[in-house]
Amino acid sequence: MTITYTLGTSGGSVTVAAAEPAPGLRVAQIPNGISPLSGHRWLLAHHDGPALAAFTTEAAATTAADVIAPLADWTRSAMTTAKAISLGGLTEKLADALTAAGGAHPNA
Repeated sequence: MTITYTLGTSGGSVTVAAAEPAPGLRVAQIPNGISPLSGHRWLLAHHDGPALAAFTTEAAATTAADVIAPLADWTRSAMTTAKAISLGGLTEKLADALTAAGGAHPNA
């Protein structure tokens, strides 16, 4: 089974191959034609689409996925997952984990 991730761009949606280092989380490389000046070419994203952070390497994105995987059931919808993180008081822990792994804002 091929896993994909669809990212929204100003030019429309683009679907790329992705890895699933933890259930419900995707790691995918940003195609060269999108944000070509960014050094953060790897996205960690929810399977529903929202990107959580961008990284300089696939390994960093995968490490971040491993760290945040226990914080929520990422296989649920993005809205349900966000609500669980927020109501569970885990927003700061999630942000800190992504930053510690080298994550940047996904539009960096």
